[in-house]
Amino acid sequence: MDHSRSWHWARLVLGVAAVVLGIVAFSWPEATLRVVGFLFGLNLLLMGVTRMLLLLFYAPNHPVLYRVLGILLSLLVAIVGLLCLRNIVASLALMLVLVAIGWMLDGLAEIFVSLGSGRDGGGWRIGLGIVTVLAGIAILVWPNIGLSAFLFIGATAVVFVGLLLVISAISGLRGARTVTA
Repeated sequence: MDHSRSWHWARLVLGVAAVVLGIVAFSWPEATLRVVGFLFGLNLLLMGVTRMLLLLFYAPNHPVLYRVLGILLSLLVAIVGLLCLRNIVASLALMLVLVAIGWMLDGLAEIFVSLGSGRDGGGWRIGLGIVTVLAGIAILVWPNIGLSAFLFIGATAVVFVGLLLVISAISGLRGARTVTA
């Protein structure tokens, strides 16, 4: 299997997983928010501690200033993770902002990569990027819409992004099959 077909199959699997995740989020909204807030805080804590340990014990060739600053920033990330674990609502608020920014950046990247690649399924990929950017903007423009609305918008965006990934993967696989036939 060539690289292009592997990439399309990976997009297909990710798309199906995104659709399933969105459906689960719609089905159990309160539990989903608690789990997401907890996992976000845990992720920050583990990232901070891991990076700190790596800088302490496995980066002896790095400059001292780099290691000291890296350890301090890693400690800060770990502390933010602990605070998020203590207060799931604060964890969700921080995550809300980071997810919105991440969605906008990911959507823009998808649009620019699609415009520059000239590959099959480009229109669907541009659509994917636009939906992702708009979802991020909606979260930042209306921060007071609450976590339930965030969950609804997030789950809807995840389902649509998943569907667009599936469609673009199928389009790419069809195009690759036509080329090899």
